[in-house]
Amino acid sequence: MVRTSPSARRPTSWRSGGWARPPSSAESRGGVVSKDVRKTERFTQIPIYSNLSSREVAQIISITEEVIVEPGKDVFAPGEPADAFYVVQSGRIEIRLVNEERADKKMTIATLSDRSVFGEMSFLHDRPRSAYASAVEETRLSKIKGAEFRALMEKGDLAAYKVIHNFALLIASRLRRVENELVNALNELGPGKRTQRLKELQEFRNTLFQEWSF
Repeated sequence: MVRTSPSARRPTSWRSGGWARPPSSAESRGGVVSKDVRKTERFTQIPIYSNLSSREVAQIISITEEVIVEPGKDVFAPGEPADAFYVVQSGRIEIRLVNEERADKKMTIATLSDRSVFGEMSFLHDRPRSAYASAVEETRLSKIKGAEFRALMEKGDLAAYKVIHNFALLIASRLRRVENELVNALNELGPGKRTQRLKELQEFRNTLFQEWSF
């Protein structure tokens, strides 16, 4: 039986090999890309994990559980313990608050899709959920288990602290977007209404920091 050597089988370039893109380091070495490598590469494309090393990503993956949520089903509801945070892998999640005037009505405050993170605010504050998170369509989530993540933090693991730092950047970015939208809306008002709206803006800022910890 004639065996072809590895070097003979390996293409001389990614174009001659018929690749649609340059191969990853594992692929270019001629090896088979494992499921773990693919999963690690997928996780590094998520903003809160983008600056983690492969070893650090593997640590996060080890405390992550994949969850599939059917359309219309809740991931969590107000009052429930914040025992995890989530990343959307596919599908869509709506974040909804209960209408204070009508308890049977809910107000959608955000719709989240691929690579979005949610549930981190209540988790970080160690407070019960304050909103509903519901699947708009069949949705695949990565659920990062709270107890295991806190254990990483308690032993001073760098991966956990990088994720916390990225949470801070994410929250700051959200706040800037909200403020820009509100300032633009204020600029369209006359001077008389602007003072009242500025007061409402400050109250809204306080709500973001204190209450919207879903």
